[in-house]
Amino acid sequence: MVEQEPVGPTIKSVLICINRRFHGDQPSCAARGSESLADTLEAGVRDRKINVQVERIKCLGQCTKGPTVRFAPGGCFHLGTSEADVPAILDELEELCGTRDDDPGPPLHLLGS
Repeated sequence: MVEQEPVGPTIKSVLICINRRFHGDQPSCAARGSESLADTLEAGVRDRKINVQVERIKCLGQCTKGPTVRFAPGGCFHLGTSEADVPAILDELEELCGTRDDDPGPPLHLLGS
């Protein structure tokens, strides 16, 4: 029996738009709380040791629908995201990306002691 590779791209990053428009009367992700959302998402990824990079970026082209979060490459958009959505996003990321083992184990002694 041959094991097949998963179909579709492997998610390597979760992108969070933190753009704040120059004109305060125009919608933006940062004006809707995306910086705090990014803090919460970063903490969740770190605490759960999810094997994904969190990247704050300037624009995902969805200013009127933000805060915007996107899985990359080729992943879905989460529009109008709030901190209440973070647990579900973390669950989805953990399922898609798995977790990493931050325990390097015993130190390596090159001279063999």
